[in-house]
Amino acid sequence: MIHPLHRMAPRALALAAIASASAAFAQTTTPSPVSDEVVTLPAFQVSGTSTSEYLAAESVTGTRVASKIKELPFTVNVVTGDFLDDFAAFEFRDQFGYTSSVSAWETLSTGYSLRGFDADVQLRNGFRRIGLIDKVNVERAEVIKGPAASIYGTVLPGGTINVITKKPKTKAQQRVSFSVGSNDLIRGQLSSTGPLGNSDKLFYRVDAAHDESGYDQLFKQRKTDTVSTQLQWKPSANTSLLAEVEYLERAEDGISSATVPFRIQTGVADPYRVASQNRTYTRYVGIATEVFDFNSQGPLNYSNRDVLNLTLTFEHKINDTFSLRSGANWFDRGLERQEVGGRDQYNPTTGAVQRGTPRLRPFGEGGASWQTDLLAQWESGAIKHKTLLTFDYQRQSETPERYDMKTDAASLALGMPASVVSGGLSVASPNYAFVTYRENPSLYTLAQKEDNSLDIYGLFLSERATFFDNRANVMTGVRYDYVENESKNLVTNTSSSPHSDEVSYQLGANFAVVKNLMLFANLSRSFVPQFRVGNNLDGTTFDLPNEFGEGWEVGAKASFFNDHLAFTATYFDIQRENVARDTTDPLTGIAITVLSGIEASKGYEFDFNWIPTNRLQFFGGYGYNDTEVVSNAQAPHLQGVPLRRAPKDNLGVGMKYEFKDGRWKGVYATAGYKYYGRSIANPSTGRSITASAANPIVNNPMPNGLLPFPNQPQGAVITAGSVRVDDGRESIYNSAYDVVEAGIGYKWKTARRYSHKVQFNMSNILDERYTYGSTGQGQGQAFVATYDLSF
Repeated sequence: MIHPLHRMAPRALALAAIASASAAFAQTTTPSPVSDEVVTLPAFQVSGTSTSEYLAAESVTGTRVASKIKELPFTVNVVTGDFLDDFAAFEFRDQFGYTSSVSAWETLSTGYSLRGFDADVQLRNGFRRIGLIDKVNVERAEVIKGPAASIYGTVLPGGTINVITKKPKTKAQQRVSFSVGSNDLIRGQLSSTGPLGNSDKLFYRVDAAHDESGYDQLFKQRKTDTVSTQLQWKPSANTSLLAEVEYLERAEDGISSATVPFRIQTGVADPYRVASQNRTYTRYVGIATEVFDFNSQGPLNYSNRDVLNLTLTFEHKINDTFSLRSGANWFDRGLERQEVGGRDQYNPTTGAVQRGTPRLRPFGEGGASWQTDLLAQWESGAIKHKTLLTFDYQRQSETPERYDMKTDAASLALGMPASVVSGGLSVASPNYAFVTYRENPSLYTLAQKEDNSLDIYGLFLSERATFFDNRANVMTGVRYDYVENESKNLVTNTSSSPHSDEVSYQLGANFAVVKNLMLFANLSRSFVPQFRVGNNLDGTTFDLPNEFGEGWEVGAKASFFNDHLAFTATYFDIQRENVARDTTDPLTGIAITVLSGIEASKGYEFDFNWIPTNRLQFFGGYGYNDTEVVSNAQAPHLQGVPLRRAPKDNLGVGMKYEFKDGRWKGVYATAGYKYYGRSIANPSTGRSITASAANPIVNNPMPNGLLPFPNQPQGAVITAGSVRVDDGRESIYNSAYDVVEAGIGYKWKTARRYSHKVQFNMSNILDERYTYGSTGQGQGQAFVATYDLSF
């Protein structure tokens, strides 16, 4: 079988050739105009002007138009491209390590927790994007927190991240960068932008990158190739048309679900059974850090993903009052993942990790979007207005499939070693062999095949009024969405076409109590439509209701000493309802869907940027997230348990010192400290037990104090009915951990045209060993060296 990483090589070479040819063409152009500003309309594009390369003064994510951050009545954080470069932040969890209340998962698909809630979807230039973003052309990433992010339509209540890419420039500029590091890290990237030929109306941009690396765990490795090409036509000062084609593919080996397993204890007396029957069960008792470096998936596990993305954006300033932006986006994302199920149990007595059956999981996704924003900037007396009317359409599609290895004796005998089938995977001498789907599809059976789609038609109207000599702002917004859902189960030949609609809103205000100190408050609602139907235990299906979230926040924003000291302090309270989860019933093995009811998060945040001198700056954030499962009728033992993968505390403090003059001019140093509190790893849905006359259930309290059968008295003997109870995972946490990093670099120029930079970064300097997310293995001490040339 062709190695998954090698399958990407021909495409990668083609992408590199395209990028190199474009860059070569650019270098033959005639001299360009003096200005190198991004050629987009100011109403929809923020200014790059700021007091430091890590501090942003404006945002587009919070309102869809350019706005000063300090005047917005909600929290927005910005991570700049300069920070990504200086801290060699190639991966998502490094990029947002200094932003309050943002915590990455253990997967490499950019899943993350925001204010305690799961979020696996981002925005790219305002359009929906399911991970897979390389930093090569990232200008900035804006984090809008809370349900106020619903201005973009469907969004989880913790908020969302909008990655804003670099645009073509009017002045020719080329950049080449190369990095090497520990774990066989190799990264190369190039960018080229400027006028096309000798035109003063056509501008281009090309960005390309190749990135590959191994990991501390054996067999783990990744490889990413990306290229994007943009062409912008600016026929006049008031009109712009931008087209972009982007392609990215990523291959990962031994990574998907290769987490540190749970330690189990067998033969535990079942507290919900009659003691005289001596009924026992297997309980999860902790994270098996004694096998921290063991990869339970092995070399045959892989996950290959790719995305093709097309975007077209038209902007036009109609007159001094009205501006128009209309954009269309189409993307196609492919995923093929070969893995082994059931790998989260380590038995210290047998020295083996549970080894389930292999499975292949193709998962195609796609989408098309159209957004049109009509902005009116006008005045009525002393009041300034920004009124925005947005029409949008979004189509989301998915085609998930799953092929499980057959469990009959003949298939297992051919598919997996007998010793592994019977006893699990020995940590001392693992036998990772199994027959993959590609090698012999006949050993696998179809377990899932769906064709689902959502068509969402949205209308958004917002009004922002500024008065009292710019000291006060009031923002109101209301959004209406109509959703058509088409869900097809091609295994059971069933389908469903429910329709729904939803109204979401935002209300906010801020007021400058003194010139540079503003108080703000907001109330907002968000929603997420369900892609599909839910599965009942009896094989029937049901329409899933829309998820929705509601929240409020209050806080203060300050900017003193000519913006050299800026901070935001916030308190928030958010609730999420109608959460659907897919799981497998442990008693029957049937795939079911459960509505976990209500989840909540409240807490406070503090983000700051301080520039005490022109050489020195400090930045960072602290977030406290008090999360809780408020109700869960299907798994009552989870009530009161914190939300999965959400640390209660996260702190990041960084600094940069740069010599701006003198003999050391160009030398700079960076350093950072990140701390994450403990987080619950994977509470699962527990275990299902069934009562009968021969095997009754004793109605004893669960660890959270609730009774399995709340309508029966404590201690009652139940002879009929089923219930889900705890299995130990609901009380297992990733331990708190901290990470220290530092870097040093030197910048200089030659021949007035060439700008050079060499840089050396160290991460996890103290070599902290930790788990995070769903017990993902944290990376140990590592380094990366970079050379960068711009001209």
